[in-house]
Amino acid sequence: MKMIFKLIQILNLFLLGTMTFISCKDSKLVHKQDTAKVMYSKDSTTVRFEGIITDAKNDCWADGECSIEVNHKWWVEIEYGLRDPNSIPKESGQAKGIRFTENNESIGKKVKVYAGIIDTNKLTLVGKKAYYVEVVETKIVKK
Repeated sequence: MKMIFKLIQILNLFLLGTMTFISCKDSKLVHKQDTAKVMYSKDSTTVRFEGIITDAKNDCWADGECSIEVNHKWWVEIEYGLRDPNSIPKESGQAKGIRFTENNESIGKKVKVYAGIIDTNKLTLVGKKAYYVEVVETKIVKK
């Protein structure tokens, strides 16, 4: 039984590596597989990890909400100053070093993330001032 379990683990790792290679093959960005562990809080309401920004939605100019994708997996919602008149501002963390521009300049940068969990692979900086997304490496590697 232990041998079957080990074989399944090895097969899963192989398939994960193959899928990561295939998904990155067409990408303009080249980076090493992120080996940092994802750390969940005891009550599974927050998460911490490091990774590479793989996409960015810069439509916050319209509604005050931008988002980034990290490691082709996690979407992190980042709210900016817009809110309904006469509403109370929400407590929110910070996006340090992230630039939402027409060219999505932040794609390819390495970040550290501490955020609240909204849903599967969907995170937010709203809810605690301690939440953050911080660029830790600004060098972008291209083919």
